Amino acid sequence: MPKNNKRSRSRLEFIKPPKLVFAFLMLGELITSVLLVVSLIKMRILPAYIIIAAGAVLLAILTFCSYKLVFTKKSPKTITKVLATMLSIVTISLSLFAMRFSGSFNNFFSRITTKTTESKWYSVVVQVASEVDEASDLAGKSVGFLRTDSRATLASEELSKNTEGMVVDYYDDTNILLSTLDKNLSTASVMEAERFDALTEAVATTTDKYKVAFNYKITYDKEQVETTLVAVTKEPFVVYISGSDSRIGIDDATARSDVNIVVVVNPTKGKMLLATVPRDTYVQLHGTTGMKDKLTHAGLYGVEMSKATLEDFLKIKIDYTIKVSFQTVIKVVDELDGIEIFSDTEMTLKASPETGTYKNCYYAYGPNTVDGECALRFARERKMYYRGDKHRGENQQEVLKGIITKLTNSKEYLLKLPQILDIAADSFETSFTRDEIASFIRLQLADGIKWKVDTIGVDGEGKMLPTYTLGSNWPLYVMIADEESVEATTAKINEYLEN
Repeated sequence: MPKNNKRSRSRLEFIKPPKLVFAFLMLGELITSVLLVVSLIKMRILPAYIIIAAGAVLLAILTFCSYKLVFTKKSPKTITKVLATMLSIVTISLSLFAMRFSGSFNNFFSRITTKTTESKWYSVVVQVASEVDEASDLAGKSVGFLRTDSRATLASEELSKNTEGMVVDYYDDTNILLSTLDKNLSTASVMEAERFDALTEAVATTTDKYKVAFNYKITYDKEQVETTLVAVTKEPFVVYISGSDSRIGIDDATARSDVNIVVVVNPTKGKMLLATVPRDTYVQLHGTTGMKDKLTHAGLYGVEMSKATLEDFLKIKIDYTIKVSFQTVIKVVDELDGIEIFSDTEMTLKASPETGTYKNCYYAYGPNTVDGECALRFARERKMYYRGDKHRGENQQEVLKGIITKLTNSKEYLLKLPQILDIAADSFETSFTRDEIASFIRLQLADGIKWKVDTIGVDGEGKMLPTYTLGSNWPLYVMIADEESVEATTAKINEYLEN
C-alpha cells in the first residue's frame, strides 16, 4: 500500500503546475524555432550550412531544456532549472528578433521586385491670371494634351471624371500645346509634371506666363519587360542606375534621370566599375529621329527609354535596371553611421533653410567622413566646380562608392541591410529578380569579397541646342560628348566584362 502511494505521488509531481508551465514554455520554443528555420530558408540569402547549423543548435537547446524542465523524473537542482528556463526564454526572444529581421528583408524585396502598377503625375497648366484652381473649374472648357504622350488618353479620362463636359484636344509638341493658352484656344494645357518642371528650369520666363493650377496622378498596369537572366554570382553583368531628385520621387514612372550610372559587376574577380554619363549629354533618344535630346529627358519616357538610349550611345548591353530617388541618401548614410568620400576641392556649402538644408557642410581636400545631409549635398553640388555637371557625376560616384564600401567591408553593416533597404523601399525599384538579389548577397556573406571599385566617365563641351522633348523654340544647355571619352568608357566596360 505505501508503495502504491509513492507511485501515485510521483505521477502527481510530474504533472503539477510548474511542469505545465515549463511544458508551455517548451512548446513556445519549439514553435519559434521551427518558424525561424522556415523564415531563414525563405530569405534565401544564407548559405545552407549556416541554416543547418542554426537548426542543429536550436534542436540541441530545445532537447536540453525539455529534458531538464519537463521530461526528467528527478527534480532538477534550482540552479539547473533557472539556467534552463533562462536559456529557453533567450532562445525564444532571439528567434522572434531574427524572424522580425528576416520578415523585414522578405517584405522589402517583395515590394521592389513584384511591382505590378506604376504612376504618373500630371500638371494642369494655365495662364498666370487664370482662376482655375481645381478640376471642377474646367467643366465645359477646352483642355489640351500632348499627342506624343503614350498615357495622354488615360490622363484625360482621369481628369474628366471630375470635370463635366470637358472638351479634349491633342497637340503635337509642347510649344504648340502651350501656345493654345496664349491664343485663348484652350483653358488649360496638361502635361507630365516633370516635363513642365524641366521647362521652367530651362526657361525662367515660363513662370511669368504660366502656372500650375493643380497636379493629379494616374495609375496603370506596369508593362512587363523581358530581361536576360544572368548567373550573377558567376558571370559579369551590367546594371543601369537611374537616379532622380524629383520632388515627386520614385512614385513618378516618368521622372527625369538626373543620375545615370552604368555599373559593371564582375563577381569572379571582385571588381566593380562605375561609368557615369552626365545628365546633359546630347543623345539620340532610342527609336526617335531628327533632333537629339538631353539624356535626362529620356527618363520622361520611362526608365526603359533611358536604358535603351544608353545601350545605343555606349554600344553595350545592359542586363538590369535600378531606379532610385536620391532623396533617400540622407537616411541610408545615417543608418551606416556616415561614409567616407574623397573631395578634390576644399569647400564649404552653407546652410539654406529655404531649400531644405539646415547645416554648413565643410569638405577638406582629401578623405572626408560625412553624414547623410552632407553626402547628399556633395552628390548634388555643381556650382562650386568649373566643370559643373560633369564634376557632379564624379561626386555621385564617390557617394555611391562610399555606401558600397561601407556595406561590403563590414558584415556588421551588411547584416543591417534589411533595415537600410527598408528605408529606401518606397524610393527604389529594380528589374532584378528576388532570387538573383538573394544569391548575390549569399555570395557576399559566404566569401566576404573586398570589392575593388573603379570609376570612369564621359566628358564633353557645352552648347545651346534644341531638344526633342521641348522643341526648337527653346534651345537648352547640352553637352556634346567627346568621342574619345565615349570610346574609352565603352572599352573600359568591355574590359570589366571579361571573365
